[in-house]
Amino acid sequence: MSERTAVLFLVLCIAALLGLIELEKVFEEEKIAKKERQIAEIKKQKEDQKKAAELEDKIFKVRIKHDGRPETSTATVILDAGGSYDPNKVDKLIFEWKQISGKTVYLEPNPSSPRVAFNAGPGEYKFEITLTDGYGTLIKDTKIVHVLEESNDLPVLETRVLAK
Repeated sequence: MSERTAVLFLVLCIAALLGLIELEKVFEEEKIAKKERQIAEIKKQKEDQKKAAELEDKIFKVRIKHDGRPETSTATVILDAGGSYDPNKVDKLIFEWKQISGKTVYLEPNPSSPRVAFNAGPGEYKFEITLTDGYGTLIKDTKIVHVLEESNDLPVLETRVLAK
């Protein structure tokens, strides 16, 4: 083997070795990137679960009271913003309740009252309250109410067989 061929072979081996090293770096970078994507996905799933849990915590659950009358299928729900106030103490406050979703209900005494009540069947109801002071400054809040069906336990059946 000539000296020239040996040098060429050596250069090719070094080039191949450097190529393999670069290829290994690329594979390692891909492995790290994949791991980072997996961590980001897990983090996102945890954040989504946390947001869902927070939303679930904001939903007020009301069960229709079991009263022994199957024809009764509603619960009275009260939304109360009566504890609201203006730090200036002299500004007039204007309340406005608005139903955002759910089967339409009638707010009593009226949507402009700080405290309203409504009768609702099973389902989810979403309301927004807007509180405005005399200067037009406003703040909003949303309340979600989930009315659950009337619970009814199975009756207890006890039977006996007697012989005389």
